[in-house]
Amino acid sequence: MANSYSVRKSNIMTLAVVFSIIICVGLVALSGNFAVNKAQALEEDSIFNLSAVDFDNGQSVYLSGNWRFYDNAFIVSGQNEEATLTSSLKVPSAFNYTLNNKSYASSGICSYECMINNVNAEEYLTIYIPNITSAYRIYINGVLVCESGNAAESYDEIWTTASRNALPFALEAGSRYRVVVELAARNNIGLYMPVKLANYNADRTAQAQTAAQRFIICGIVFSCGFIFLILKRLVDKELYSLWLPVLSFVLLIRILVTSESYAVIQHMLFDVSFEDISIFTFISTFIIKLIALVYIAKCLKIQLNDNVYVSFSALFLLLAIGINFLPNSIFDIYYYMILQLLSIIIDIYIINKMCIEAVKKTDYALLYLFSYIFIVLGLLVDVLYVNGLTGVNLSSFMPVCFLLFVLFTAIIHAFRIRKIFNYALDSQRLETELERANVQIMLSQIQPHFMYNALNTIKSLIKRDPEKAEKAVIDFSLYLRGNMDSLTKTDPIPFSEELAHVKYYCNIEQLRFQDKLDIFYEIGPDSFFVPTLSVQPIVENAIKHGVTKKAEGGSVTISTDEDEENYYIIVEDDGVGFDVRSAFNKQYDNRSHVGLKNIKERFETIMGATVSVESEIGKGSKFTVKLPKNKNVSSLQEIDSLDKKSDIIEEMEI
Repeated sequence: MANSYSVRKSNIMTLAVVFSIIICVGLVALSGNFAVNKAQALEEDSIFNLSAVDFDNGQSVYLSGNWRFYDNAFIVSGQNEEATLTSSLKVPSAFNYTLNNKSYASSGICSYECMINNVNAEEYLTIYIPNITSAYRIYINGVLVCESGNAAESYDEIWTTASRNALPFALEAGSRYRVVVELAARNNIGLYMPVKLANYNADRTAQAQTAAQRFIICGIVFSCGFIFLILKRLVDKELYSLWLPVLSFVLLIRILVTSESYAVIQHMLFDVSFEDISIFTFISTFIIKLIALVYIAKCLKIQLNDNVYVSFSALFLLLAIGINFLPNSIFDIYYYMILQLLSIIIDIYIINKMCIEAVKKTDYALLYLFSYIFIVLGLLVDVLYVNGLTGVNLSSFMPVCFLLFVLFTAIIHAFRIRKIFNYALDSQRLETELERANVQIMLSQIQPHFMYNALNTIKSLIKRDPEKAEKAVIDFSLYLRGNMDSLTKTDPIPFSEELAHVKYYCNIEQLRFQDKLDIFYEIGPDSFFVPTLSVQPIVENAIKHGVTKKAEGGSVTISTDEDEENYYIIVEDDGVGFDVRSAFNKQYDNRSHVGLKNIKERFETIMGATVSVESEIGKGSKFTVKLPKNKNVSSLQEIDSLDKKSDIIEEMEI
């Protein structure tokens, strides 16, 4: 029942996340198109009235609307002024391949034409098409004002670039101008990106700032990827998967080969055509998501069947390679976009897996989910932008999202490093406390007053009873040796060894107190293990703070017993007793009882024992240790192994 509830909860969470992503992407696209439509300059079919645009104050306009379309013709450079008008097409969009009941190819050449009126600008203007993979030329009244790539009539000579050669020009106020765009492409022909008219200086400044921002982002992403690579080498190998720096560098390449950044580095890459690079950007969408799947699965320790990777990889290869075999007659820019959107199947799968881990409260699952959302948003908005489905320039959206992913991931790993660092500090602190506890245990057994009293007792026996004095010296030396040996022992010791140490101590105390102290041993089983110096302090407490506090003295009984599941150690005295509640309260600072609390914690932590204390003032005390037989082993390594086996059994039961 609980499992079905978790599945339902994770599925609802997945739907909520996917729906939120769709809403965010939709709002970005719609807001961009709303801004363009609000400033719509189209006066009538193929005629734009620009009187409301203040170019001198940095405003710009996208010539979005209906243009006159001429298929398979350069109407200016080809001196084909008499070319037959094919149709009127909406810009931006890929043109339909059946116009007026006639089919047209998606490659080759074409021309678009419109008129602009009432341009009010005293400063120079510029006109160009942002982020289009076609080669093009733009003419105003037959004068070439912008050129990008080689817009040739021969298919083999077509070459595209992300940069452009846009000349500044001035237009007279109140005049009408004819704008012609000539396009050439081996695939994806059509004005699917809007033509932009802007103030020359303001636009150049904005473009420089955008390029600078993009390269700053590239630098940060590269630095983070390099740091992740170093940490992979030097820090916890499970924490730093190699897939994280690989993913960072793939994101970096995706940023570099799109829009403004590729315009700068294109000549460094042997002038590979921007149209060919666009195929890589398509392929990188799948590569990024497949790497992200592997990386997140490793970070959250998600068990994935190999068939998952094989299936997604096969889908990626089928869609990526299949594009090259499609005939140009059916190739559409929207088909290219649809293929990229199909990769959201991988996104939904990854998001669902992370939602499952979030429901299970796996560490950092929610943080990884939020970080991956940045990748999804960046890729989806970039797909819409490069396919002309949003009217404003969103070229910076994808790099910023990738940067946020990398920074968010760095923050996650900072938290994980801090956790590891705290574990290390805790481990070091516990080790220091253990050493200090060992020293304190030794010192508590070799207090100066005890040594002084023991030596005085031996001194008094030397003349009166040399044999007892000799035995006392032997007991005292063995007692001291046992305390010193305990400093180097961390593993449990046999109870018989601990009992021998107890007897050395008791022999010395009996010599001191004579008839006021009786020690009784009722030892049953002794083939089990206890922490070193764990029973002797209990006996010491019974003698020092129990029996010897009574004027008439008393007795201490040390006994052992067992049943099917446990061993028992019992130390009982008929001394003065004490208030158990106060003695084991954290605020209680009596040194003797602090020692008892430490002994209790050692038994519970090391041996998994249960310690109980009973005491009644005026009647005495009883200290009982219950040691589980299934955890009674001779080394800390065996104890750790038992704990791990116990955890595995609990998981199997769940």
